[in-house]
Amino acid sequence: MTLDTTLRSQDPPFHWRSELVEAAANHGYRREKGLANGWLFFASEENVPGEVALAVSTDGRAWFLAVEHAGVAERLEAPAAAPPPGNFRAAFGFAHQADMRRALSRAWQLASSLPTLPLAEYEAEVRGLGDTEAERLVKQRKGQDIFRRALLNYWEGRCAVTTITQPQLLRASHIVPWALCRSDAERLDAENGLLLAAHWDAAFDAGLVSFTDEGRAIWKPSMDATAFDLLQPHTGRLRLVTPKHREQLAWHRRHFAFE
Repeated sequence: MTLDTTLRSQDPPFHWRSELVEAAANHGYRREKGLANGWLFFASEENVPGEVALAVSTDGRAWFLAVEHAGVAERLEAPAAAPPPGNFRAAFGFAHQADMRRALSRAWQLASSLPTLPLAEYEAEVRGLGDTEAERLVKQRKGQDIFRRALLNYWEGRCAVTTITQPQLLRASHIVPWALCRSDAERLDAENGLLLAAHWDAAFDAGLVSFTDEGRAIWKPSMDATAFDLLQPHTGRLRLVTPKHREQLAWHRRHFAFE
């Protein structure tokens, strides 16, 4: 799917431009950054990194989203459309505006949860704190709050394994635990985490269950029958597994002697 050549040199008609501006504003990108070659450019007012660009074909039958954030470009599951404008990393095309809007919402979720925003928020929150035991506890609490927000965005508010969406039942589970992480960057990395329903989180944290590189649940033979029936790990599978997840999950399997 490619942009019309007429779109490259003309502004979108007013009614289409209004649709694009509204779509951007409704999905976290409220700051207009200009127009070039048929693309309208937007940025977040909430310090979410990376601009986005939106466009529509002259007949209104194709809608386009381009993203600047490298992590979003790699992880956004949408049909590619080439070429992206300027230095943007990727462009995607859609037959329906609703599909473009869903992808735009997902782009915001990813940009707000992937490096480097959670780490930057954490560093700003703990600036000035020292290294006493009380201050370390404050740092951990603040970091875990930021990490939870990042995971809620990354996993779209749903358990990574089940269909549970009730926020009170969801836990932000580190793969490599906070205390064992090598750096604050690893502690605040959404791909060092899984958003899990409470019973899955407890089992994962205790090393009763883990996941293969393909995201399939594996479990310890020591898990009792009642727990097994509750979790049903034989049907469990992560909805999304990236190369970074695989690296961290390999650590989890080694640490809890699954391998």
